[in-house]
Parts: sequence; structure tokens; C-alpha cells
Amino acid sequence: MKRIFYRLPSCGKIYFSPKDNKTACFKIGEEILVEIDEVIESAMIACDKESNEFFNPEEGKIIRKITKEDKQKIVSLRKKASGLIEEANKKAFRHGLKMKILDAGFSFDEKKLTFYFSADGRLDFRSLVYDLVKSFGKIIRLQQVGARDEARIYGGFGKCGRELCCRKFLANLESITLEMAQIQELATAGSGKLSGCCGKLMCCLAFEAETYEDLKKKMPKKGCRMITPQGTGKVIGHNVLEGKVTLETKEGKKEVFV
Repeated sequence: MKRIFYRLPSCGKIYFSPKDNKTACFKIGEEILVEIDEVIESAMIACDKESNEFFNPEEGKIIRKITKEDKQKIVSLRKKASGLIEEANKKAFRHGLKMKILDAGFSFDEKKLTFYFSADGRLDFRSLVYDLVKSFGKIIRLQQVGARDEARIYGGFGKCGRELCCRKFLANLESITLEMAQIQELATAGSGKLSGCCGKLMCCLAFEAETYEDLKKKMPKKGCRMITPQGTGKVIGHNVLEGKVTLETKEGKKEVFV
């Protein structure tokens, strides 16, 4: 059975539907309306073919592509949900919960109301959920988010002076590793220069890591000896963008093209 996969922004989970004539024309990144557990929500096409990236996704039902009118309704619902954040934070305080509700969102049919919060460690918020259900008369979902999600919700500007990538265009917050900085020879720059507003490694470290890795494969490895017109020596560094290596020769350090 051919399947089409889509991601729910409200929880980040991947669902699938059988691929048919109606969904055959859908493209990755397109927004759609789906029905999950009798709740209608907006979603985004993540993949249109089998992928090992998704582990045991659940099945949902695709309703249609999102229209211009649907988008206007989603914006209106987002504003409506934002107006409930202050009251929800007050309730959390009354229940003695050390948490901060950052954002909120309605499902497309307004049956479900999701609150996104940050907190240190896990919390027992069952009493708060009961209180919220009683007050708002909706299915309530509380989702804890990390520092990177918090930065995306609040927004801001990075060290480059531009709007945060996570806020402006990144659909998914992928794992950023120190190895990506090492590939670009930035690991010695220090955590202060490599960390973003969220305190984690900057998302942009992933943008060029693969290109650096491919270019480095074509260059002499560190530690090997080279004979060049400029002299003979051991490779101690790379300048990937300029296609140069730094040699340690008897006369001193020299940069040569490779």
C-alpha cells in the first residue's frame, strides 16, 4: 500500500493516509486539513513515499488542501488562543505548578485546545487539566517544550543580526551536534560563539556541515606529509572554502592550494 505522510504542528507527530487519486498531487510542504481521533487539525505533508525515518506512524484521514479561507480562519484561531494564555498561567500558579505557558493553539474545529509550556523537569498537571477543561469546555492538551522551542515561540535576532532561523523558516528543529562545528573547524571558537539565544548550539551549524564534509574528503588529511612547490611539510590545518591546507615546514607554517 502506498502511503503519504504528514506532520501535525500541534504535537509534531507523524501520521499517514493511503495514497489515492485525491492525494497523488500533494507535494512536500503543502498544508492540508486532516481528521485525527475525531478532531480536525491542520497538517503539513512530510513525505510522499515510504521512509525509515518514521517509526510506526499512526493512521489518519486527509480531508483536503487548505484554502485561502482556511488560512484566514487559522490566523483568527491563533489570536483567539493567544488570548487565553494569561488566564492559563494564572491557573497554573494557583495549582502551585512551576511552569510557564508560552503559547496556545486551537484545532481547526475548535474541539481541542493545546497549551505549550516550559518547566524544569516533569510535572503532575492533572488537576490543572481538569480545571482548564472545566473553564474552556475543550479537549485540553498540555505539551512541554524545550529551550529551542521556547526561542522559536518568542522569536528574536541571532548573532548574524537576522531573525532567528527557527522562527522564520525552519519546519523541524533537528539535532545539532558538536561534530558539525568540528567539521567546519569552529569547535575551538568556544560555546559562547556557537550558542544561540536558546543556549543550545546554533541551528545554522547544520546548514553547511555536509558541504564542508564533502570538500574535506577531497583534501589531504591532517598529519599526512605533502611535497609542494612551496615546500615539504605536515598538514596541520584546512581552509576548506579557499581550497588550501596549512603545512608545517622547517621554515615555518605555509598555506598552499590543493
